[in-house]
Amino acid sequence: MSRIIVVDDDRNICQLISEYLKKDGHEVEEFFSGDGLIERIKKESPDCLILDIMMPGINGLQLLTLIRSFSEMPIIMVSARGEEMDRIMGLELGCNDFLGKPFHPRELVGRVRSMMRLVESYQTPRTEALKPPIRAGNLLISEEYRKVQIENGPELSLTIREFELLLHFARNPNRPFSREQVIRQVWDYDFLGDVRVVDELVKRLRKKILDLATGISIDTVWGYGYKATVETT
Repeated sequence: MSRIIVVDDDRNICQLISEYLKKDGHEVEEFFSGDGLIERIKKESPDCLILDIMMPGINGLQLLTLIRSFSEMPIIMVSARGEEMDRIMGLELGCNDFLGKPFHPRELVGRVRSMMRLVESYQTPRTEALKPPIRAGNLLISEEYRKVQIENGPELSLTIREFELLLHFARNPNRPFSREQVIRQVWDYDFLGDVRVVDELVKRLRKKILDLATGISIDTVWGYGYKATVETT
């Protein structure tokens, strides 16, 4: 059973989401504002957070920034305004998925299921012989331990989707991929967001590897998509 926190100042929407999630077998806790949320998460982090943007007092984007300063827990953001800037800001600040209102609760449940499958694959230990880390430039990428480390340097802090994206490009250096190919090959369509989410993930990944002498870059293939360029020694 997954423990999920739903944060929305509209009590009717919050309770409707909670009912659908509970029917799907999740344990749900409701917050109608950001008051006390950070303290609650630090005390006992949930498996997933559903966070509304527009709320009185501290809003969802501000809460997201605070949460990402200490936790990489899965976060799905929702917004009634449906503005493109909300989506971009949410993804740049580190949410894992984004859903515009109005939406059917079943769609949200589907996205939660998808997120939980990713988390489970991240946490489940492998029983077969461990594969050696993939080398990409100065990065050592361990698929089994889901870790990325600069050779003789620090470990990178990546979200689940950032790791999957980097692993895909590291396995296929110099090969260009469209956004649709990335979603199909990396997540096997187990991702319900807009293909432009790939752009935001690439942007975030670039920021994390840009100044660390990693020896790998994610380059834009104009009019098509992206490819990884790996330095060779």
